[in-house]
Amino acid sequence: MITKKIFTYSKIVIINIIILFFFLYLIEITINYKNNNLFKKTRIYHLNIQKNKTYNQNVFLNIAGHKFLDNTKISILPLSGYKNSTILLCIDENNKPIFYLSDKNGFNNKMDNIVNDFLLIGDSYVQGMCVNNKNNLNAQFKKHNYITTNLGMAGNGPLLEYATFIEYQNEYEYQDIILFITPDNDFYDLSNEKKNKILMKYINEENFTQKIEENELSKIEIINSYFGKKTERIFNDFLSIYHFNLKELGNTLEKIFKKENLTSNVPNYLEDDLIDLLFLRILNGFNNDAKNKNKKFYVVFNGLNPDILYPNTENENELNRIYIKDKLKKLKIYLNKNNIPYYDFNEYIIKNYNKANITTLFKKINGQWDHYTEKGFLELTKKINTELIK
Repeated sequence: MITKKIFTYSKIVIINIIILFFFLYLIEITINYKNNNLFKKTRIYHLNIQKNKTYNQNVFLNIAGHKFLDNTKISILPLSGYKNSTILLCIDENNKPIFYLSDKNGFNNKMDNIVNDFLLIGDSYVQGMCVNNKNNLNAQFKKHNYITTNLGMAGNGPLLEYATFIEYQNEYEYQDIILFITPDNDFYDLSNEKKNKILMKYINEENFTQKIEENELSKIEIINSYFGKKTERIFNDFLSIYHFNLKELGNTLEKIFKKENLTSNVPNYLEDDLIDLLFLRILNGFNNDAKNKNKKFYVVFNGLNPDILYPNTENENELNRIYIKDKLKKLKIYLNKNNIPYYDFNEYIIKNYNKANITTLFKKINGQWDHYTEKGFLELTKKINTELIK
C-alpha cells in the first residue's frame, strides 16, 4: 500500500516537473524568437562542421589572453591563439561563421608580410570582429596602398596590447605603429589586467619578456587545457541550439534582479585614478619604444558604444560625460603634450551620424551592439588615411 502511494506521488511530481519545464521552455522559445535568436547554430556546431568538411583537425575556436588572467598556476600567459591554423573567429549577425587563417604567431594575418607600413595593435576591432577578412582593417588599409600586420586579439585591454607588442614586435618588419583604443572597454579591461603579475612585469621591469616564441609548446598546452573537451560536447551543443538549457530565461531573470544596480551606479573602475595613471604609463611605454626605434607612434580612438554616444537614460548620459569629457580628455592631453598624433573617430560619428542611421556603422548581434559593419571599417580607415597618417 505504501509502495503504491509512493509510486502515485512520484508520478504526480514527475508530471508536474514536466509541465513546469514545458511552460518554462515556451517562455524560453518566446524570448529567443523576439531576440531573433531562435534555433541558431553555435560556435561548437560550426567548428565541428568545418572539421568534418575539410578533414582538418587544425581548426580551433578563437582564444585570447584575457581568458587566462585569473589563472595563477600558469607559467606563461598566452597572448595569441593557435598558429598556422583555421580559426573560428565569431558568428555574424546572419548566424554565419567567420573563419580566418592564423599566421606564424597566431594572429589574424593571411600572409606574413616581409615589410609592413604599419603594425596594428588593439583588441577585437583590430582582429576583425565580426566581418570577413576582405572587409577588416588589413584589407581596408590595403585599398589605400598600405601594407599592415595586425596583432589584435579579442578582449585585449591596454596592458595586454602592450605586452603583445613587446613580445611580438621583433617577429615582424614594420615602419610605424598604430594603437587602437576602445574607450568603453579599455578602462574595464585594464582594471582586470593590472591584477595579473605577469602582465605588470611588462610595465614595471625593463626589457621583460616571457620569450613565448621559445615556449610555444607550453603555450599550446595551456590553451588546450582551457578548452579541454568543450568542443567535443555535442549533446551540450544540442541542448543549446534547441534552447533546452533555458539559458535566455536565466539571463532575463538575472537582468531583472540586477536592473536596479545596473541603472543607478557608475562602475568603480571609472572612478579609479590609478587606472588612468596606468593607462598613461602604457602609452608612454609605446611612445618611448617607438622613439628608441625611430618609428612614429599613432593612436586611434574607436567609436563608443552607440548607447553611450546617443544616451537615453540618466546612467547612459553619465557614461557619455565620463568617457568623452573626462577619460578621452585626459588621454588627449597626454598625447598632445608628447606630440603623439591621434584621431578620434567619435568626433566624426557625432558630426555625421545619429540614432536613426548609426546602424550603417555599427552592427547588432543578438540584440546587442557589436562591432563595425563593413562600412564602419571602411569609413574609419578612410579617416585615418586622410586625417592622421597622410
